[in-house]
Amino acid sequence: MDLSESHVFVLLLMLAFEVLALVQVWRDRRRTLVVKVLWTLVILALPVIGVLGWAVNWLLGKAAEALQRRNA
Repeated sequence: MDLSESHVFVLLLMLAFEVLALVQVWRDRRRTLVVKVLWTLVILALPVIGVLGWAVNWLLGKAAEALQRRNA
């Protein structure tokens, strides 16, 4: 199998995003163990979609926290 440099770069970038997402999932103290396991399965089973789904969920959670702090 012949992989060009751009293919290798994209694969490494995807791997880096997956690792980042998994680290963030397991460092989140607000999530239960069940939620962490489910996010891990989604991220590993559906690499691109799972990471994008996690990122959207994470960013929306951060925005909701900011709104709660501002309104408190």
